[in-house]
Amino acid sequence: MRFTGLATLAVVALCACGGDGGGGGPQASSIALSAGDNQVAAAGAALPESLAVIVRDNAGAALPGVAVTWSVTAGGGTVSPTTRTSDAGGIAKTRRTLGPNAGTQTARATVASLTPVNFSAVSQIQGAVNIANATTGLLTDTVLATKAESLDVLVTDQNAAPKQGVAVLWASTGGTVSGNNVATSATGHSKVLYTYGTTAGTQTATATVTGLVGSPVTTTFAATAGAATNIVKTTGDAGTAAPSSQVTYTVTARDAHNNPKQGVTIDWAVATGGGSITPAQNTTGAAGTATAQRTLGSGTGDQTATATASGLPGTPLVTFTTTAQLVASITIADNSFSPSDVTVPLHTTVTWSWTGVNTHNVTFTTVGAPANIGNMTTGSASRTFDTAGTFQFHCTIHPSLMTGSVTVNP
Repeated sequence: MRFTGLATLAVVALCACGGDGGGGGPQASSIALSAGDNQVAAAGAALPESLAVIVRDNAGAALPGVAVTWSVTAGGGTVSPTTRTSDAGGIAKTRRTLGPNAGTQTARATVASLTPVNFSAVSQIQGAVNIANATTGLLTDTVLATKAESLDVLVTDQNAAPKQGVAVLWASTGGTVSGNNVATSATGHSKVLYTYGTTAGTQTATATVTGLVGSPVTTTFAATAGAATNIVKTTGDAGTAAPSSQVTYTVTARDAHNNPKQGVTIDWAVATGGGSITPAQNTTGAAGTATAQRTLGSGTGDQTATATASGLPGTPLVTFTTTAQLVASITIADNSFSPSDVTVPLHTTVTWSWTGVNTHNVTFTTVGAPANIGNMTTGSASRTFDTAGTFQFHCTIHPSLMTGSVTVNP
């Protein structure tokens, strides 16, 4: 009888614990935020209060012994520990260390398939969260000008309140700023003056507080050329062309810092050799250039034309020279010269042009001939004949197939 009573007590005790051999005791039904949300701390620091959740069963009672998983979901940093079992009051906690940047950072607590709990914190740098551009006024001016209005940034916290004493680092590419490290004022502003550099085009200035939302703040400027001081020859000088043919001359107007300048009036004129040039006058375009077409005179030798900027101090003038030469052409195909023999006046330039796939050369066998032309496969080469006579040539690679001559009449 005593044995039977003890067995009966054991069964009752087992039923009271909810144990049925299949884990049929109280189960986690919900997880809720307990403490630690919406804290504020310095970037990289641990939050002053632990993050905490409470786990409850189906009856709404706090449930101990439940594993809660913690993770960082935005902003970097860490949580420690990453897993914590709920205590006798159903509470599980972790410590949150913020990431290195300012702004909102988040973490999460998870229990199996239950809806997770999200935590938000604000990370500050020097007590601030945001930096924004507050610069006003024009962002275009001539080189070396100083912008009338200061460059300006506004530094605020998470509530958009201005923050004083935040160190802002200023820098520039192309120009200069009046200060490199300027703390914010009582109104949250950091200001510097900007002076354009000497090179026309895009220039920038940056304001940086590393880690703040919006950093770095970049302001972009357009620097324009200063007053033109001179003109220079750009293309077309010192060339050769056939008599009566057309050549193109281009000048560029520049300021004292060598920047191209638009809107400079250029006067064009023939100086020697006859022929013509058109237009007689034009102005430099956006790239600072002006172009004219020269028709050479009918003679040979050097012919010149001038470009003058009479509206600039000192009336700068440049002279273009083109040598008028008679020109003859010989084509080098595969294993042939075409034509093989040419007759030209004195001072004629003969051009050999390679059009095939084989390698050939032009080697002269007559004393007094111009220099030989070495092995080539593509391109062209020219020689000027300033001595009367007949000058034989051949290709040394194919001497029996490729021969020719240039006869120069006095």
